[in-house]
Amino acid sequence: MFTIIAALGYYASTQTLFFKLRDVEVIKRRETRAKRINLDEFRKLPQDDILIPSRFDYSINAVFVYPNDTNKWVVLCHGVTENKISSIKYLNMFVGMGYNCVIYDARRHGNSGGIHSTYGFYEKYDLESVVDYLHKHYGEDIEFGIHGESMGAATMLLYAGELSNKAKFYVSDASFSKFADQLTFIFGQYSRLASPFVLVMTNLFFRFRSRFSLFKVSPIRIIDKIEQPILFIHSKNDKFIPYHQTKELYEKKKGPKIAWYPGRGGHVESFNRNQDAYVAKVTYFLENYVKWDVRKSRG
Repeated sequence: MFTIIAALGYYASTQTLFFKLRDVEVIKRRETRAKRINLDEFRKLPQDDILIPSRFDYSINAVFVYPNDTNKWVVLCHGVTENKISSIKYLNMFVGMGYNCVIYDARRHGNSGGIHSTYGFYEKYDLESVVDYLHKHYGEDIEFGIHGESMGAATMLLYAGELSNKAKFYVSDASFSKFADQLTFIFGQYSRLASPFVLVMTNLFFRFRSRFSLFKVSPIRIIDKIEQPILFIHSKNDKFIPYHQTKELYEKKKGPKIAWYPGRGGHVESFNRNQDAYVAKVTYFLENYVKWDVRKSRG
């Protein structure tokens, strides 16, 4: 039995650390056909395509987009298997509100380096590097917020709770509360009896292969340390990360907060299926919780 559990743990760690990424061209076609992005229009925006050194000896590919005369920026963090192209729909929203934006590839995704995906454990340091570059090269007086979806949302919360509390606000779209609970949920879909044992073995392989513990990837442990306003978004019909995980984060978060659980859409589809409502909710949050002016005529 131990041999079987060990084999399952090794297999699970491999699938988790080295999952197959979506092809960049596939994402471009998907977003373009859905009319969520227009790459020709995006390329016309003033922008700098930069390689930022990470502290782990690889480069982070980030694009700084600045069509607006403002010191207000929003950093966008994409989800697992995706890349910065997936963030352009949110960039269009925030640029239309009058802000500038940063989109970047998480480690091992897109044009960024990195061997393992760690769901926020190492990724939070790369986010810190992107923010540091933003301040150093685009103005020390910058005010910024962060928007993240799925893994990007968890990364953002871990960054805020463990590394830095400099952002003015956070928008958390479909984060998990504990990575251990998320893996248990996934394993349980295959074998409820074996899942607790497989989880322990998987973590041993995580520690050996990439030197991190899944139990430290836990936004719920640090959410009460984040003082800034947070807008929590999570579709009720999310079958990949159950929306009750965001409810747990919302309930434990202290200070200014607001939550929205749309009834339409699956995992990270809240914007896709409820675009007007999404924009309205973010606008309300920024105006009333962050006290940022929002451009009413979006283009």
